[in-house]
Amino acid sequence: MDPKEEIKSRVDIHDLIAEYLQLKQSGAGSFKAICPFHSEKTPSFHVSTEKQIWHCFGCGKGGDCFAFLMEIEGMDFPEALRHLGNKVGVEVTRFSSEKTNEHQRLTGINELAGKFFEKVLTDSPSASAAREYVGKRGISEDLRAKFGLGFAPEGWDTLVAFLQKRGFNGSEIERAGLALRRKSGDGWIDRFRNRVMIPLRNAHGDTVGFTGRAMPGSDDQGPKYMNSPETPIYHKGKLLFGLDLAKRAIKDAGCLIIVEGNLDVVASHKAGVANVVASSGTALTPEQLDLIKRYTKTIVFSFDADAAGFKAARRGIALARAAGFDIRVAVLPPSAGKDPDEAVQKDPSLWSGAVSRTVPIMQYYIDRAITGRDLSNVDDKRAIAALILPELATIQDVVEREHWLQVSADLLRTDIAVLRRDVATRSGATTIRQTSTQPINHSITPKHSKELSAARFLLAFYVQDPTLRIELTETLPQGLIPTGDLASLYNEMRAEYDSLRIEQAPAESYFLRLRDRLGIVASTLVPLLDELSLLGENMVATLPPKEARAQIRQLVDLLTASQTERRAKALEADIRRAESAGDHATVAKLIQEYKGLR
Repeated sequence: MDPKEEIKSRVDIHDLIAEYLQLKQSGAGSFKAICPFHSEKTPSFHVSTEKQIWHCFGCGKGGDCFAFLMEIEGMDFPEALRHLGNKVGVEVTRFSSEKTNEHQRLTGINELAGKFFEKVLTDSPSASAAREYVGKRGISEDLRAKFGLGFAPEGWDTLVAFLQKRGFNGSEIERAGLALRRKSGDGWIDRFRNRVMIPLRNAHGDTVGFTGRAMPGSDDQGPKYMNSPETPIYHKGKLLFGLDLAKRAIKDAGCLIIVEGNLDVVASHKAGVANVVASSGTALTPEQLDLIKRYTKTIVFSFDADAAGFKAARRGIALARAAGFDIRVAVLPPSAGKDPDEAVQKDPSLWSGAVSRTVPIMQYYIDRAITGRDLSNVDDKRAIAALILPELATIQDVVEREHWLQVSADLLRTDIAVLRRDVATRSGATTIRQTSTQPINHSITPKHSKELSAARFLLAFYVQDPTLRIELTETLPQGLIPTGDLASLYNEMRAEYDSLRIEQAPAESYFLRLRDRLGIVASTLVPLLDELSLLGENMVATLPPKEARAQIRQLVDLLTASQTERRAKALEADIRRAESAGDHATVAKLIQEYKGLR
């Protein structure tokens, strides 16, 4: 039988696709899922076990087992053929592309090297110290075999000689990332020597490279951890260590846990947590995120206690959030050690407990921001806001953003509307808040909230009409104008009005006097004054005096209600905090004030 047909006869398309998608039965032998190839909420991806095919009625993609693997993994046909052949025990000897042939050969070199390293670690007397080291880390023989751990001997060309005897030449071994050219003379030497070897496998389980861990006390002047160089089959930014062993567990758990080191992954399996991969201490790349989204939309990060990994991960976290991933953090208790490996060596339940009690990434950001800072100190509050607000601006979901805005507003004792405007500005969004009263037809401009719009119109009336200015001076307290440029401008308006009355200067001179005043004390407010003056001209020209006064009363009432609401929300936040602290006396006092306010 042709290898392709034999493979198709042995592969169950349901089992293959179920490794990547959550399939739900939709009939006898039929299943459906959310399509991984386009964005959708209602499942349109269908699988037929009777016909051994799949099709998405949303994006139109479909085919057999080979087509699915080529789409989901980005393989060409020979790669998909070989991968599925290995999976079901069908040997595929012919490949149709030079690239695939090279990949197969380089992968074969790494696979054979991995078996060589494993054999050395298991049986060689020269590896006794390495066996002792692995044993001290609590890595059992089963776990050692699961991850293919091995040992590279000290000899200069032991591996190269072994591979050459198996038919591979020095150039190929170098291209596979396992050899270096001798600095003097001909030939090649081993890249890895006297190191515990950890195979780097792609998502299919093929060995494409290695991480070599220097032996404790070694005279080797190289780095503690040495990775294979970039090769045609190994690209650091496209690989997640441990993914080949984590795929099923990711689907079962509904999330992927990312740790920093490869040995953290090994330790996690020891603790029974298998849905874990390592990013090698670097930021996630778009290619890795594309890989992850095949399996889950929830990522849990674990950072070392020194926070260096957190800094490295920030960019990747931002990319993941922008791509719609739900990001959470597993926080180890201080007693657990600096990383999952140390935690598991102390007590595996420390790690398994941490991953079962994850917190949203925003909560983690907030907790980090307030650590060591005094929430009653304005400088510290400003520093906290500087850390939190940019992160709030990256949240795409409106409900989630509002939740964290409320938490941040309570924490900083700041009006949520003020934070919302700041975040909207940072995210490029517009805060369009139409007032229910609609006081003026041309009034609410898209870039202003109803409170800011009301303040703008009142100041426009104030600067434009002397009669209304008198009324506003009596009915519009300075504290009612929202903080910022408008409040500063109104303070100067009132000061100039008082000066005008004392000097008994003509009312018509008010605008020019005010403009001159601002040119001396606050020149940045001049453009705002000019803008409001023109707005005032338009309003006064289109509204009869009686209607203008009615509008003013409405606008003042709106600002008064907003101020009351701000105070009410501040009291609500105070009540929540007092309740959390168990301060019943303060709760009773605040509730009394709240009732009086309402």
